[in-house]
Amino acid sequence: MRNITLVGFMGTGKTTIATALANRLKMRYVSTDDLIEKKEKRTINEIFQKSGESYFRDVESSVIRDVSCMDGLVIDTGGGAVLRDE
Repeated sequence: MRNITLVGFMGTGKTTIATALANRLKMRYVSTDDLIEKKEKRTINEIFQKSGESYFRDVESSVIRDVSCMDGLVIDTGGGAVLRDE
């Protein structure tokens, strides 16, 4: 099965919809922001403050690339995930 990816502005309900959709379709829910925080061992805010937006977007792109190779996921992306072509 392919993935379903939700994109949109911050605070618009992506997480709420993604978790409900994953439950309904019996798919696995994945938050790219959660994966970034786990990978970096710090919060999104800390990454922005200490390493800057460009670094954050590099990590975000890498995480999105990784999860996009998997199957059967409902992927909840951060609000700025669409800012890069890749």
